Amino acid sequence: MFARTAIAAVLGLAVMLVISPAASADTPVHISGTVTGDDFLADCGDFDLRDRFTFEFNGTVFSDDDGNVTRVVEHVGGSDTFYNSVTGKSVTGTINSGEIVDLVKGTVTQNGTVGRITVPGEGAFFFDVGKYIIDFEEGLVFLAGSHHAFFEEDYDRLCELLA
Repeated sequence: MFARTAIAAVLGLAVMLVISPAASADTPVHISGTVTGDDFLADCGDFDLRDRFTFEFNGTVFSDDDGNVTRVVEHVGGSDTFYNSVTGKSVTGTINSGEIVDLVKGTVTQNGTVGRITVPGEGAFFFDVGKYIIDFEEGLVFLAGSHHAFFEEDYDRLCELLA
């Protein structure tokens, strides 16, 4: 699932490469779009735990005096539907976070709710909120907040819920 968190950053980088020839220092460029996917998360024994997700992003691309993209500031929202690959039983959560891609420093910083699932009778079943920084070369370099299972890739509770 850690790889999924980098999708918005990778998407932002891809968008920057497409728009960078048109970018200039005095004209920030506004971007928006949607990314969808369906990823394997874990082997739950009798079934695979999968994540069908949608990311919606809106942001601004900033450039230096030569028109090179230096930074992207964006909001990422969306949903994750975690499901049992055999029965289709599922639960859906939300994503709501801010993200800064800094090409000068070579980092991606994300703040906010990386994932939240509320289940009737259970309350906040899965809650991943806080801040993290990923360095392009070193990987995860900073992590703060309450990260239920997001970075540990511990999906036992979701496997039990969807069995």
